[in-house]
Amino acid sequence: MKVAVMGAGGLGGFYGGMLARAGEEVHFIARGAHLQAMRSDGLGVESRHVGDFHLESVSATDDPGSIGPVNLVLMGVKSYDLEDASGAILPLLEGDGFVVPMLNGVDNAERIGAVTGMEKVVGGVVFASSNITAPGRVRHELDAPFLFGELLGGRSPRCDALEAVFHNAGVNAAQSERIRTELWHKYTLVSPLATVCAVVRLPTRAMAAQPEARSLYERLTREVEAVGRASGVEMDEGIVERVLGMIDSMGTQHTVSMLLDLRAGKRLELEAMVGTLVRLGEQLGVPTPVAGVLYLALKPHEHGPPRFESLSTSR
Repeated sequence: MKVAVMGAGGLGGFYGGMLARAGEEVHFIARGAHLQAMRSDGLGVESRHVGDFHLESVSATDDPGSIGPVNLVLMGVKSYDLEDASGAILPLLEGDGFVVPMLNGVDNAERIGAVTGMEKVVGGVVFASSNITAPGRVRHELDAPFLFGELLGGRSPRCDALEAVFHNAGVNAAQSERIRTELWHKYTLVSPLATVCAVVRLPTRAMAAQPEARSLYERLTREVEAVGRASGVEMDEGIVERVLGMIDSMGTQHTVSMLLDLRAGKRLELEAMVGTLVRLGEQLGVPTPVAGVLYLALKPHEHGPPRFESLSTSR
């Protein structure tokens, strides 16, 4: 299978690396120091789950158009770059190529499909964790499933083929016949987790240990569940209790990416994490008071530390 990884960061580097190690034709699309390192030194993957390995030579570029049509695009860019990235991959999708997003959020497929056509998009939900540790190096932290499937449900030949390729490469991945449900199940976990941890400036377990913050988290998960159900998604009973149990099982050092970006003064994936929830709630007539307040609290920091004009006081 010919694969392009659009946004070869932590997840893209790991999954692309696994496929390349198994002999698939993989092209990494990256930029900056990470791109230069892959071009000169290849790609290193550190993982206690699948073993460390180093690919001495990989195909890496910042020009998607130079690759030619592919069978699969793994989309791993930040959510605020999604529209631009979707336009950039159009030359890759000539023929029967399709896209699987690896981003957090519940509307990524629609955003990509608005550019490429919905027939080119398969739903994707990643529960694993992998991060760039240095240019050209990624660390696979959490070995959890990568689920993908047709947005209308059921199985398909293209997803069957992808499932076989992933299994051959030793990737923890599976085709799901209810991918929209899986998307909303993950959103019930990560949207409140990212938002509350960023507002209170605490990593996961420390946030969960604070009664007031934990209560806020639970109330926000119930808002996500209500909006999901109002959207027509069949969500499992007890999903809120399940995700509350999940945060207690996470490691003491687990820190959500939005908190890391906030601390580093970087742009936040605020709209994907909570802005979409607020807007969907308004459209569907579902109250989201907690989401609305926390969204407003983080909005000034969306593009980095807010700047304030100096105020002079006259006497």
